[in-house]
Formats: sequence, C-alpha cells, structure tokens
Amino acid sequence: MATAAQIAANCANAQHSTGPRSPEGNARSSQNNLRYGFRSQSVLLPGDDPAAYQQLLDELTAHFAPAELIAQRFVREMADAEWRLRRVRLHQELLLTARIHLLATDNPTHSPDLLQALAFEALHREIGFSKFLTYEAKFERQYDRAYQGWLRHQQKPAHPHPPCEVPAAGPVRTDEPNPGPKSAGPVPHAIPRGAPCPCGSGEKYKRCCGRQAPALLHGPAAAPAPSPTPAGRTQSAPLPRALRKNLSFLPRTI
Repeated sequence: MATAAQIAANCANAQHSTGPRSPEGNARSSQNNLRYGFRSQSVLLPGDDPAAYQQLLDELTAHFAPAELIAQRFVREMADAEWRLRRVRLHQELLLTARIHLLATDNPTHSPDLLQALAFEALHREIGFSKFLTYEAKFERQYDRAYQGWLRHQQKPAHPHPPCEVPAAGPVRTDEPNPGPKSAGPVPHAIPRGAPCPCGSGEKYKRCCGRQAPALLHGPAAAPAPSPTPAGRTQSAPLPRALRKNLSFLPRTI
C-alpha cells in the first residue's frame, strides 16, 4: 500500500505531464500521429491550400446551385470527398514516381512498363500500397452517395400535390318496382379505397387523397328465400347433428 508521501510525490509528478496547454501546443500535438490524413476529421491538412479547396467548393456550388440548407450539405460533402480523392491520387502518383526514378537508376535497361510494375510491387510489399486503393474507392463512394442524396432531394416535390376532386356518387339503380323510402345515411364513395389514387401519385387512394374518406358501404344482405315444400307438408326445423348421426341406422320410410 502506498504511503502518504508516495501519493503526494505522484500527484506532484503528474503536474509535469499534463500535455500542452497553449493553443499553439494543442494544434501541434493534434498532428502527432498524422500519416496520410485519409481518416482525419479535418478536410484541410497541413500543406493544403485553403484557396484551392474554396475554389473547388465554389465550382460545385455554381454547378449544382443549392437553394436549401440540405442541398448545401450534399454539395459540401461532395466537395470534401472530391478533395480527399484528389489527395490520395496525388500521393499514389508521388510515391510511384519516386520509386520508378530510384529503380531506373539501378536498372537503366528496364522498360518503363517494367519499372512501373516493379515500383508498384515494391511499394505494396513495403508500406501496403493497397491502402491507397482502398481509400480511393471509399472516397468515390462518399462522393456518389452525396450526389445521389442531392439528386433525390431535387426530385422531391417542394409542396405536396393537392387532394384530387372525387366525383359524387350518382343515384343507385334498382330493379325493385317500389323501392320505398331510403334510410338517411352516408353516401358511398365513388372510388374504392384500395384502388390507385386518381391524382397520379402512385399510392393507393386510402393512403393518399382518401385518408378521411369513409369505406364503401354495403346494404344488409337479403335473407334467403325459404325453399318450397310439397303441398300438405310442413317444413320442420333441422335436427341436431348428433341426433341425425344416432338415427342414421333406422330404415328410411316414405
């Protein structure tokens, strides 16, 4: 168990290893483990030209002309992905060019195609050159995803379509000679709720313009007419099933 003197000495030593405290020191230490910057939160890294990035953002803004905040967000995401994509391709070009020049000095008789293949193989073996290809595909997907989001936002209507006008249902024809007075009640709707909406939205009528429309009303089912019976005989009620089963062995008489 540590003594009180050891605890006090530990606390005093900890005050000498708290890291940088000034803004300049914090900014410098934040780049300690920076290698490629492909996964950094900041788009601009030390050595990048902010004016070039702003020019890229202005070009994309002028091309897509975002009017709303969400459209501006998609354009900025496209600019960030394009900037990182240009950076990873520049790193590939610089590394391959430097290694090709080094191999050309040692092997002056090799063809340029062979030197490129040897440089690519050497870089892949030494620093894992495939990481650059992985990040290149990643930034391409980020750009395409932002572009597809902007495209869906542009195709979305600014205002929902107005509800369609549903024609009123006409009088119902009947073959009865004297239909008699009709009971007061809601008039059945002319468009079935499960049919496509006539406004052209592609949705069902009950999920579009007919959200508040009542369901189709049907009249009460007519009672079945009694079956005719021979003269002189009365029709009795049917026997229960259990009783019919028990009497099935008796001979049937006329």
